[in-house]
Amino acid sequence: MLPAVFRRFRLEPPTVPLFPHTLAGGGSMRALCVRGLTKTYRAGPRGRATTIPALREVNLDVECGEILGLVGQPGAGKSTLLLCLAGLLRTDDGTISWFGEQMTGHHVPPGLAYVPQRAGYYSFLTVREALEYYATLHDLSTANRALQVESALREVSLHLHATRRVSHLSSGMLQRLGLAQALIGSPRAILLDETLSGEGLLFDKEIVALLTTLARRGITVILAAPNPVELHRIAARIVNIIEGRVVTSRREWVTLTSRAEAPAFELPPNPPRLVAEQR
Repeated sequence: MLPAVFRRFRLEPPTVPLFPHTLAGGGSMRALCVRGLTKTYRAGPRGRATTIPALREVNLDVECGEILGLVGQPGAGKSTLLLCLAGLLRTDDGTISWFGEQMTGHHVPPGLAYVPQRAGYYSFLTVREALEYYATLHDLSTANRALQVESALREVSLHLHATRRVSHLSSGMLQRLGLAQALIGSPRAILLDETLSGEGLLFDKEIVALLTTLARRGITVILAAPNPVELHRIAARIVNIIEGRVVTSRREWVTLTSRAEAPAFELPPNPPRLVAEQR
């Protein structure tokens, strides 16, 4: 039986060019439109269950090629929101539209890739075998499947560890494997639920360059993290979620002019966590 940790949707040929994503009028094309999204959970015995609101009237717009950061403490609603956006969790009220297609209980727009915080793999597989196994879920030819697996391995710098068993990977390498898995199948949107948080990967030059390249290709990336420090250098916009509500939405588009005026920033040679441990 296929593991339920990941769920991907086969990408069908788009009706518009993936890059650049522009409308006839010259503006950016909207990738995601969320209106009045509401989700509640029930806890306790039947008949006396307590209603726990997880999302409360969430409204959100995301452009094609945008890198959006979701920030919130555990239990704020980040995972619930991403699961709803991926079509893995049914909402109570509200609408979700991806690339102009509304999501329903029977239809999820193609091209969405969701990766949870802690991904599960068959420990006896090698890194390459794990990706090849996952690639079989897509309608790809044998040659194209092998090509995409090799490309994903190199994109996240796992090609040198392709023959290592998954059980021997560190936490950081498992996170890279999850990101590589999201790249297979040419997704139009990637949803990362704290997938890259906690191990300093969002301070890694190669990972930052990869996410930036994906955005330039027109791929929408939504990153969730408990701490905005990990996101504010990579995300064009940061959305704060508190108790299921979008409290603030701060847009930080970086233009060529502002980039030239801003002081130069260099990524640290070691992740902040490791630097702190060395002191």
